[in-house]
Amino acid sequence: MKIKIQDIEVQCHVFHRKVKYARLEIKNGDLNLIMPIGAEDYQGLIRKHEKWVYQKISRINTLKKESENRKLDLTRSEHEFRELVKLLVAEISSEMGSPVNNVTFRRMKTRWGSCSSSGNVNFNTRLRYLPESLIRYVVHHEVCHIKVRKHDKHYWNLVSLTYPDYKKFENELAIYWFLVKDLN
Repeated sequence: MKIKIQDIEVQCHVFHRKVKYARLEIKNGDLNLIMPIGAEDYQGLIRKHEKWVYQKISRINTLKKESENRKLDLTRSEHEFRELVKLLVAEISSEMGSPVNNVTFRRMKTRWGSCSSSGNVNFNTRLRYLPESLIRYVVHHEVCHIKVRKHDKHYWNLVSLTYPDYKKFENELAIYWFLVKDLN
């Protein structure tokens, strides 16, 4: 069903599951309501969180519009991409004194990379299509997780030592996500 929140029309889906509390999710620009079995007051839930939904959907619409002004790098081969990332991992981990145990690549649905507690870093193969400056930032971001696991104040302070304007990079990654999310 479609609902209107302020000046935005939103596609809304209601799912009933074995959950204790109702929750809202926004996926691909749609609003998903996860409701306990038997619960029916989804309109009250939407009203209660209307401001949050509006802010999230507005941001997604802005990012989608911005993505129209970006171009993907379709010339970099898979091999070149993997070699570039491995080189960047070696360089950045050496500079930071944070040894990386293992580097792997896989297609990820929701993130650009990840880091395990044992020092393994994983990178989304879709990074291949991004400008090298963003690839370098993602590698730096994941290597920082070897020292600080959570995205807390200490973590962002560490990132900002090299990237004082890290919020610009985070925003660019969000914009590029809309260009690569459906690529193989």
